[in-house]
Amino acid sequence: MKLRAALLAVTLLAAACGETAVADPVGAEAVTGSSTTTPTTTEAETTSTTTTSTTTTSTTTTTTTTTLPPVVLGFAGDTSFTHGNESRGPLVAVTELLAAPDFMVVNLETTVTEPGVGTKANKTYTFRSPPESVDLLTEAGIDAVSLANNHTLDFARPALLRTVELLDAGGVQHFGAGPDPDAAYAPLLVELGGRTLAFVGLNRVPCDWSASGENTRPEVAWTCDAFVPDALAAVAAADEVADFTVVMVHWGIETKHCIEPWQRDLATAYIDRGADLVVGAHPHRLQGVEMIDGVWVAYSMGNFAFPSGRNAGADTGIFLFELNDAGVHLRVQPLRGPAGIVSTIDAATGDRILSDLTDYSFGVAFDEDGVASRTDEGGTCG
Repeated sequence: MKLRAALLAVTLLAAACGETAVADPVGAEAVTGSSTTTPTTTEAETTSTTTTSTTTTSTTTTTTTTTLPPVVLGFAGDTSFTHGNESRGPLVAVTELLAAPDFMVVNLETTVTEPGVGTKANKTYTFRSPPESVDLLTEAGIDAVSLANNHTLDFARPALLRTVELLDAGGVQHFGAGPDPDAAYAPLLVELGGRTLAFVGLNRVPCDWSASGENTRPEVAWTCDAFVPDALAAVAAADEVADFTVVMVHWGIETKHCIEPWQRDLATAYIDRGADLVVGAHPHRLQGVEMIDGVWVAYSMGNFAFPSGRNAGADTGIFLFELNDAGVHLRVQPLRGPAGIVSTIDAATGDRILSDLTDYSFGVAFDEDGVASRTDEGGTCG
């Protein structure tokens, strides 16, 4: 939010100087910092018996523009190393792609512990990945994970706390869950490219069905209806201390490519409280992208390295957001992850995934390179 405020300040300064500030019509609002030397005028008078002279010297006004280096944030969807996938090289084929962004984040939809830690929740699907999963993340260049999802508590509090211990020991940062609500809602703060970035993880699954009472557990940052005030307060608090605030939210309906109307309302509420980017997970399918008040919203990034990924559920990608002086720009690198083994794809498959993503989106189209731009055309979810 501070970055968007910076653009307004620059625009006003340019207007005062008779200049025009230009923002990229495709990206979110630009950021430019300026410093001005204040003009001063001094007069020196010299008097003698024969002449009097007055000399006036003035400095000229100069404006210098300070630019920050571009920063690329990468995001990918649901990730779990169960069913023996930890030994199958689930990320080996895309390691270079994952290591390319300045900061890479995935949704870690599993506990990470040794066998026997915690008590299995009374639910149909529970996920436990082995401790070596942390090495898979670090070796692939993944910097941080969101723990705000419906599988973080699959083996209750002890497994969550052990997951956090292993992530900390392996140098993988995390957000969205912790030993208490303060830790769960606290933003992950990262200094990158002269900017303070905040990452807030929020979970809205389950809200309308019972899963061993987990939607009342204090270890997760919830954004169900009863917890929306807490979630919005967390976003606003992050905005107070950061230049750029990311909300990563677990929401939506499983296996659906089209969003629910309430998701747009909730995204708008996050943006109103200071979110500069909203990225989503949980449906296990790619969902659309749109811009709300100049802010990118990617509703679902689909499965990433997730063992149940099949057919449409194997379509995935890395969502790359570049922050620069012209704004925030989005490019998607399409990939496939059948059975949780992520791989690069041929051009035809990539074109098909990007075309589908355009079809699910709202006023946004993706070209053959995965670059997002505004469009007046609507898709099937519009």
